[in-house]
Amino acid sequence: MKSVLCDVNFFLDIFLKREPFYLPAAKLFANIERKQVKGNICALTFPILFYLLSKEVGRVQAAKTLEKIRIVFEAAAVDKKVIDLSLTSNFKDFEDAVQYYAAMRAGASCLISRNRNDFTDERIPVLTPEEFLAIK
Repeated sequence: MKSVLCDVNFFLDIFLKREPFYLPAAKLFANIERKQVKGNICALTFPILFYLLSKEVGRVQAAKTLEKIRIVFEAAAVDKKVIDLSLTSNFKDFEDAVQYYAAMRAGASCLISRNRNDFTDERIPVLTPEEFLAIK
């Protein structure tokens, strides 16, 4: 079974119904719910999502959304190794580096993101939801 780590924008596209990105992200989320794909989420993504979602939908709805995500996705740890790799990486954005190395440590076969150009390391592919669904 393929294993993916989905970044922040993937979840925002779904739960804020951002067009034109909503449908492919929602299809991939459904595949993960049906256990056709193993879904991972970086532990760092939870507080980021809570902050961003609570501004849009309120704290109560943001918490409910995170509860659903936690049921469906495995949390990929942000440990000393992930931090060390991120600190010494060539990534421009530290948060992107943490996402990437958490995906590697979790054994994800790819990272799902619309911001592919933000990820400079090529050891695991970075795909959009559409690209992943096309090759799945």
